[in-house]
Amino acid sequence: MRHAPAADKTIGQTDFDREITLLGQRRAGEAGQWLRSQSLQPELVLCSSSVRTRMTLEHLLSEVGHKVPVQFERDIYYGAEQDLLSLLHGVGNDVDTLLVIGHNPTISFLASSLAHEEVSFSPASIAHLHFNGYNWENLRAGSCKLHVLYRE
Repeated sequence: MRHAPAADKTIGQTDFDREITLLGQRRAGEAGQWLRSQSLQPELVLCSSSVRTRMTLEHLLSEVGHKVPVQFERDIYYGAEQDLLSLLHGVGNDVDTLLVIGHNPTISFLASSLAHEEVSFSPASIAHLHFNGYNWENLRAGSCKLHVLYRE
């Protein structure tokens, strides 16, 4: 998932500290409703530690309907596609449904590589990828199939 629509940077504010807009709050909640309607209950969330991704997560989880373990990862904000893939390789094999909340262009590059097709994320989009591997360490380019791309 890409974070919900973010506010413009104010004078003296870092990009890391940008918040989501009121529209972003609504769209993040709608994305949570969509996950619930699709019975896509994440068992773990890996979320960038930026303010806008944390806010997106908060509004999304308010609609998901159950508690989900969350790991905040600075590498999702600062890292490249390979850094995200390394994080995914470290996910426990007891996790079947994982939600990653990040930023463009890295999240689009990662999803496109995994699905071996172009996946373009607008704010608050979710790419539902199927991975049939036995463990997360086997996740590689082309190892997933894009099931659906949710966009508001």
